[in-house]
Amino acid sequence: MANLAVRRRRFRFGTLALALACLVAAQFVSAIEPRAVPALVAAGVGFAAAGGGLPGLVLAVFGAGLAPLDTPLRIAFGIGALAVFDRASRRDDEAERVTAQSLTDRLTGLHTYAYFSDVLQREVGRVRRYGGCCSLVVFDLDHFKEFNDRYGHAAGNVLLSKVGAAIRHEQRESDISARFGGEELVVLVPGSSRQAVALAERVRQSIEVLMVSPGSGRRPVGTTVSAGVAEYPSDARTADELFAAADAALYQAKRRGRNQVVVTTVTVQPEHEVRRAIAG
Repeated sequence: MANLAVRRRRFRFGTLALALACLVAAQFVSAIEPRAVPALVAAGVGFAAAGGGLPGLVLAVFGAGLAPLDTPLRIAFGIGALAVFDRASRRDDEAERVTAQSLTDRLTGLHTYAYFSDVLQREVGRVRRYGGCCSLVVFDLDHFKEFNDRYGHAAGNVLLSKVGAAIRHEQRESDISARFGGEELVVLVPGSSRQAVALAERVRQSIEVLMVSPGSGRRPVGTTVSAGVAEYPSDARTADELFAAADAALYQAKRRGRNQVVVTTVTVQPEHEVRRAIAG
């Protein structure tokens, strides 16, 4: 998303710079070859009227530079250039919106795993080149299939939506979260496993108190979550190994009773290391 914003700013600054260059070029052409002015003005009018994208903007600005000062023709070209620039900017905004939607899971509001996978590879590469560490948290809702079977998929979707909101609320600005698939969710933490454990425990506690209404007058219900944490490069040599290590820790959490956070091979209890991590 940050890259999209950078490209958007570059496009607009580049377009403005091009417009200024066109004005300078128009003045040069009108001075060197006055006979070319009528044809260029006519071309500019046509493109500007049709809103012909970047060519329309170029010729509209060019025509404004060729037109005599303080004339309706120059004003008309100026308005045409602004209209074309506005249309191009709106197309750019729409393209950014569509791209953002393609990178976001609608139900949870988290990123898609395709986007997350690319970010994970880049982050591991960054740590490999420059040092430091990064950590991965893999979450899985406990007994989610039974929850859906008992209360229906509509209630399950509401629960997933609330879980996604809880993760977004608890994660730091630098953390990247995604929906891996079904009820599995992941968070990439640019930092140590200690920081990732603190995040995972905050999320676990938030989900533990979440409630949804299954309808038909039934009482609100909820679930719990298990989490596995692994750190690169301490626990893995590649991004795939990092995911495998965190996933293995998640299954340890499941086997050991669920509703807990496991760091590779060490079970972390809220009243022990996690509380120390949160306080730190």
